[in-house]
Amino acid sequence: MDDDAQKFIEELETRRGGKLSWRTYATWYATTKGVFREFGVFLYKVNDSFFFEDFERQPALFGLSLRPRKGRKPFVKYEDSFACTGVESVRTICRSDALKMIRQPTRPVRDASWFDKAFRQVVEMVLLKDGTVHFFEVMDRKEFRRRLNDGSV
Repeated sequence: MDDDAQKFIEELETRRGGKLSWRTYATWYATTKGVFREFGVFLYKVNDSFFFEDFERQPALFGLSLRPRKGRKPFVKYEDSFACTGVESVRTICRSDALKMIRQPTRPVRDASWFDKAFRQVVEMVLLKDGTVHFFEVMDRKEFRRRLNDGSV
């Protein structure tokens, strides 16, 4: 790990008051609170809680920075968290169903079938006891669920 990454991890551990026990990058994120991140969030676990935050993405082509569009909205950083004890359930659903649920939170969705998991983009739907729903597209769904279950689900 390079020095910048190590400093970043140490700053997170100081800010959160504990060691990062797990971390990954969710390549896509959304919530029924109206937040949507096409380029995902950094997701990590400290003690019994999951934290996630996004970063400003600079447009680039082959590693060269491009000038942003003139009409581009300013970046607003998003951070949130939830405790494992606050999780009601976790389901794997199609990302297209998650998009529909963002627009209409009371819309029922079905679990992803084996076919969906093999041929469609799927996300983990984390339903909290307060009714909030988070959607994460993680690379290792089984490990994400295992880390959630380390807490309480």
